[in-house]
Amino acid sequence: MLTADYKFYTETYHGKMEQAEFDRMAVLSSAYLDELTMGRTSGTLTADVEERAKLAFCAVADAYLLNEQGGGIASETNDGVSVTYVAGISNSKSAGRRLYEAAALFLGPTGLLYRGVR
Repeated sequence: MLTADYKFYTETYHGKMEQAEFDRMAVLSSAYLDELTMGRTSGTLTADVEERAKLAFCAVADAYLLNEQGGGIASETNDGVSVTYVAGISNSKSAGRRLYEAAALFLGPTGLLYRGVR
């Protein structure tokens, strides 16, 4: 299973979640990418494809956290530091769609998402 460490997440991907949250989401992200690519992220990858796969890993981890928080920010104020998250069925994207789009953004050009007959 493909993984990326917290250093990669913060320094290369420039992610913002805390390490404890990242460690928890990393398990889900790894399993999701393994299922989405039919295990192709577990094998030997070229350096460029591995970099894209790790970026997808981080994007999916962020998407999982966003899904867990309710799907997105509905409103936010700066002075009063008030954030309201979109809740439940009113999300503009489904949780699954958000995960797929996060992965496809980086994996699309790699061929790892291809499921057809060769």
